[in-house]
Amino acid sequence: MSGCLQSPWESLGTLFQTVVQLLTDPAQLSCVDLAVLGVSAACVTVAVLWTCSGEDFRTRKVKVRADFTPGKVYYHGIPPVRAIPCLSPFGLKLETYLRMAGIPYEPSTEMAMGPKGKLPWIEYNGRAMGDSNLIIEFLNKEKGVDLNRSLRDADRAVSRAFVKMLEENTYWGGAKCKMIDNQDKIQEMWQVSWFIFFFYLKPAVKIIKKNMWAHGIGRHSDEELEAIVEKDLKALSDFLGSKPFLMGDEPTEADPAVFGFLAQILWTMPGTYMYRIATEDYPNLQAYCIRMKERYWPDWDQLTGTLTKKDQ
Repeated sequence: MSGCLQSPWESLGTLFQTVVQLLTDPAQLSCVDLAVLGVSAACVTVAVLWTCSGEDFRTRKVKVRADFTPGKVYYHGIPPVRAIPCLSPFGLKLETYLRMAGIPYEPSTEMAMGPKGKLPWIEYNGRAMGDSNLIIEFLNKEKGVDLNRSLRDADRAVSRAFVKMLEENTYWGGAKCKMIDNQDKIQEMWQVSWFIFFFYLKPAVKIIKKNMWAHGIGRHSDEELEAIVEKDLKALSDFLGSKPFLMGDEPTEADPAVFGFLAQILWTMPGTYMYRIATEDYPNLQAYCIRMKERYWPDWDQLTGTLTKKDQ
């Protein structure tokens, strides 16, 4: 095998020739050739395992409790702050789903990242599970839950499309509006502890900027991004119309996600352009959000510490 100062294509060609020689006349291979083949085989093996071996290979190990109640959900998320029970739209979505589905759960006070390096996540029967959507799919099967049972296939498709619009598109506008544009107001407005502010929220800003740029949406100007978000919220408002819930008279699986995102706008972004859109331009979004809160979060004020002594 020739020296290592080759272009990638030349190196690939040389490697191919070495493989052919291995199959036809292995006695002519040098020790260096065999070593390179071994390293190449190891790299290919790791790449294949990473791509094909599934979640167990790609996720990080987390510590789960040894003493658990079978069938019980242990929820890990961002703890409540003054403004809202959960600063993550995905966490609020997952908790709202659990309440809608009537699945008992125990919130954890420990902010430890889950198997995918994110929050929220759950423990269930000694197993750690990440990603709110995958968790909901699992619990639907495990608990026999179907919040979409009243929907036709076409309605289910529309429901999924709106959820994905919010989670993959609108989310980034909300993250920038809440965590970047109003960073100087975070600690005061949400009344979070200095520990959470400096060790969780401040570092998250850099990660959000990096992820937005990699996604592509972070390459837009502020005006372009705000226009995108406004179109998303207008579409949501137009489809919701005067219906009590997104898909009709009763809530379905999309509603926890919609509520999780709109609640962030109403209770953590006062004075922003997104708050104006959700309250002034499309007030049915605000009414919807309050309706969901009153139905599934009777303990909202208690969790956020906004109850007065008289209320208590």
